Parts: sequence; C-alpha cells; structure tokens
Amino acid sequence: MEFDRELIVRAKAGDRSACETIVDQFAPMVFRLISRFFRMREDVEDLAQDVFLKVFARIDQVRPEENFPGWLARVTVNTCYDELRKARRRKVAMETYGPEVAGEPSVAPQEPDSFGKTRLALQRLDPKLRIPLLLKEVEELSVEEIARTMGLTETNVKVRLFRARKKLAAMLGDSGGKE
Repeated sequence: MEFDRELIVRAKAGDRSACETIVDQFAPMVFRLISRFFRMREDVEDLAQDVFLKVFARIDQVRPEENFPGWLARVTVNTCYDELRKARRRKVAMETYGPEVAGEPSVAPQEPDSFGKTRLALQRLDPKLRIPLLLKEVEELSVEEIARTMGLTETNVKVRLFRARKKLAAMLGDSGGKE
C-alpha cells in the first residue's frame, strides 16, 4: 500500500482533509484486523472508531519517516486486546455477581463446512497465537512486520506461528469425531 507521508505532516497541522484521507485509506485494513477478533458489525465499527480516535489523539507522536501502517496496525491490535480483556472481566463479573446472562447472539454461527470448522478452530486459538497467524496468512505481513506490529522479537513471532499452526492442525484433525 502506497502511503503519502505528507499526510502525517498535514494531519499534525490540523488539516481535516488529511485526516479524512488517512481514514479513507486505512479503514479497510483496520476493519479487517478488528474483524479477526470480533464478528459483530457494531463491535467492529465501534472499535474502528476508537482506533482512529486514538491515532489522531497521538498523531503528534508519529514521525513521517516511520512505518505509519505498521504503527496503525499495532494500535489496532492493542485496542482489540484491551477490548478482549474488558469483555473477559465483564463476563467473569456477570458470572460471579450478576443475574443469569440472557442468551447473547452467537459471534460465529455454526458452519458445517471445512471453512466454518477452520474459522471456529481459529477462534478457539489463544489470541497470542491467533493474531500472528492471521497477520501472516491473511494480512500477508512478513515476520519482521508482525514483530514490529506486536512488539515481539522475530524469533518469538516464528515460535508463535509454529505453535499456532500445530494447534490448529491438531484441532482440525481431532474435530472429526466431535461436534
């Protein structure tokens, strides 16, 4: 993706059209990343809005010569991690202190085909393993880009990718007799 670094300079100066151009250019990437964590459209839209609010609140920290798309991907992933942690805390609080939880709509419908089984298996993977795998295989980022995006070493990314593939293969191989 070609990125005009002048947009950052203009956005820092308060140019509203530069901010709109940044959103237009990067919204598809942000939506794709968020949709790897959350399936409900409303959640994805809310989190995308949060991501861009954070980005423009911290636009002064961005240097035009740096990898803006990588930085934006990292902000997006971190925002998703934060929301997952909040959701986990809310769930524990409701289970411990709240009334019975009313049936919430399923995030991922049960799909009988192999694509559906793969998607369900991916959702069951620990986010520490799922995210690097999705960034590598779906977003087609290099190991180096994933390491920068997630704040990990390249070796750690490679280990997580290996473990994710191994676990995914085991889940898909074992799911034939289950469900």
